[in-house]
Amino acid sequence: MKMRFVWSGFCLALLLLPGACSKSTSSDKLPPMQVEGVNVDIPQLSAAFTTAPPELQSRVSTGTTKVRYKQYLESMADLDGVLNSPGLNDKQKALLTQVIGQLKEVVNKTPPAH
Repeated sequence: MKMRFVWSGFCLALLLLPGACSKSTSSDKLPPMQVEGVNVDIPQLSAAFTTAPPELQSRVSTGTTKVRYKQYLESMADLDGVLNSPGLNDKQKALLTQVIGQLKEVVNKTPPAH
């Protein structure tokens, strides 16, 4: 019985070890969202704003939600408004610029509605 407990603890420690040794942040590992065949870094953008003021979090959330409803131009406008807000750090500005550029690519690939 005691050996089984020790073995279980050892296995648990091995499972947790890789996460503890990682130097990169977890938001850097988030896979991009596929939109019309384009990789859009929505998960990274959302993760970058988890510590932002509630108003900015809400505006980013609104912009990213519009992507899910294929409202790409409205999403770009919302995110551009956030980009022009004071108090953003360099990573947030870079991700906003990157995602807006990716959404422009999505708009160019999206066939016009009939």
